[in-house]
Amino acid sequence: MRLITVTLLAICFIATTGALHAAPVPRGYFISVDGLQPRLLESYIEQPEANPNGFQSLWKNSAVYTQAKAHIISITAPSHAGTSTCSSPTRHGITGNHFLRNHKKVSGFKDPFQSETMWEAARRQGRKVAAFAYVAMDGTTPQRTMDLGITYPDESRMGKPAIVTVPRGDLKPIEIEILINPTKNLKLNLHFYSSGSGSTVKYVDLRGAEHLVKLPGAAEAHNPANLLIHDGERLRRIVIRLVSGKTNTYLISRPSYNEAFPESFRASLDEAGLVWPDVNIKGLDVDLSPLEVVAIQGILDDFLADVASRAIPEFKPDIVLFYQPLLDSTGHGLQNMLPDTGSLKAQDPVTAAYRTAFKRVDDNLAKVLATARPIDVIALMGDHGMTATTTNLNVAPLLPANIEEHLDVYASDSMLYLYPKSDTIDPAAAKKLGEGVRDALAKITWQEKPVVEMAAERATIKPSDWPYGDAVWAFRSEDGIWFNNNALEKKTFLPPKVPGMHGHKPESPSMLTALMFRGPGITPAIHRSPIVSLVQAVPTFAEQLKLHTPKDCEGTSVFH
Repeated sequence: MRLITVTLLAICFIATTGALHAAPVPRGYFISVDGLQPRLLESYIEQPEANPNGFQSLWKNSAVYTQAKAHIISITAPSHAGTSTCSSPTRHGITGNHFLRNHKKVSGFKDPFQSETMWEAARRQGRKVAAFAYVAMDGTTPQRTMDLGITYPDESRMGKPAIVTVPRGDLKPIEIEILINPTKNLKLNLHFYSSGSGSTVKYVDLRGAEHLVKLPGAAEAHNPANLLIHDGERLRRIVIRLVSGKTNTYLISRPSYNEAFPESFRASLDEAGLVWPDVNIKGLDVDLSPLEVVAIQGILDDFLADVASRAIPEFKPDIVLFYQPLLDSTGHGLQNMLPDTGSLKAQDPVTAAYRTAFKRVDDNLAKVLATARPIDVIALMGDHGMTATTTNLNVAPLLPANIEEHLDVYASDSMLYLYPKSDTIDPAAAKKLGEGVRDALAKITWQEKPVVEMAAERATIKPSDWPYGDAVWAFRSEDGIWFNNNALEKKTFLPPKVPGMHGHKPESPSMLTALMFRGPGITPAIHRSPIVSLVQAVPTFAEQLKLHTPKDCEGTSVFH
């Protein structure tokens, strides 16, 4: 009996000791920096302001691929879809940020994936996943919902932004009515005052409490005021920022809120006063410098880093999906004004704004990476590059006269699609109309170069190889040419719609991005060739974490 007892105790001791010393499971960080341009990144990490624990650390301690391409389509939604499913659009089904399916416009950020994603595969293998605004993670369906996450709120539930100028020394208040919750028609009156000690805003919240908040002056312009107001369901955040010290003009953001899951996580963020900031300034008549635009839009990136760095140690996920949009919005706003697309050394206002954008993302990256352990695996990538927009090509004057009777002409960035208006369209008619568009575009040049880089007809390509969904024709422009279809405008060439654009041929030098991996057993090295594909990101990541890839994965590890 004693021998049996001793044996059992020994077994229990060995089992307990083994459990206490079991090797911890590595965590995986899958980080997307939207619009990451490799040459600008390499120039930035040489700047004195680069954070040694952010981009610089990854560059020195990772396998870095400086020439990574999107898979088939280099636009945000389909590029992220291709990366997360490691498959082509013919499988995952996302062919643009917006596109037509079954004769209806759909969003590539919300449309269901038709193939398994890396987060679904990870959860299927028992891993917990947290997503911090990662593209396609909106919580609207089980496929797009993680164990924990925060995503972009519904813009229709946020009212409108506003601008107010507060005359100095005038004690008479300026009153602005803000729509807090459009679905309930809840409104809030803000009263702005100016005195010798600065400007303030006074308001009575929806619970009847009075508040007086000091607004930033010229010296504190980088530090906006935040109003937190409960609308009866959830906490709202209004960001008030000085945009002109000369005229004492302030930008008032839309009242934003947290769209997070599960509900307990959203409630915990509200309780901590961490509420999604709105940074939308489109359509506002306000003259902002490049640095001011970056300062406003970077508030969102900072918020996401604050939420992630707080949630990761508490929730302890196995997989972290983290997103930073600032470099993409900076490129769209400033790219064709950047004097040198390969360097951030210049001292002009645009280059300075780019450096500031990189610095914001860099510091946020360092904050999130501070939660990682030496055993953890880091994968960081862009989704596409960026190129300067040179002109806006209006195709309306070039279209065959009767095309709208049979085909929908859909312009999207550098892509132009022809979709059948019904399932009964005559294939011969579609072919003839598409050839008419092709021939008309072939005659047009811009700066002595063709405007179209690719013209493809679905009927001539195997269904398994056609990456443009329901479209029967697809056209891709040359670098810098944005497609538009405006029947009210008679001109063919119009001013650039936005300063920077993407969606071009993935192999185009301007569209290449960066891909890097850090973790135990990964040898740090800078790989400047060959070109690798983002479809390889998940297989490489999964290999390092000993996970199976998604079911429809087409990619392979970059290490094989």
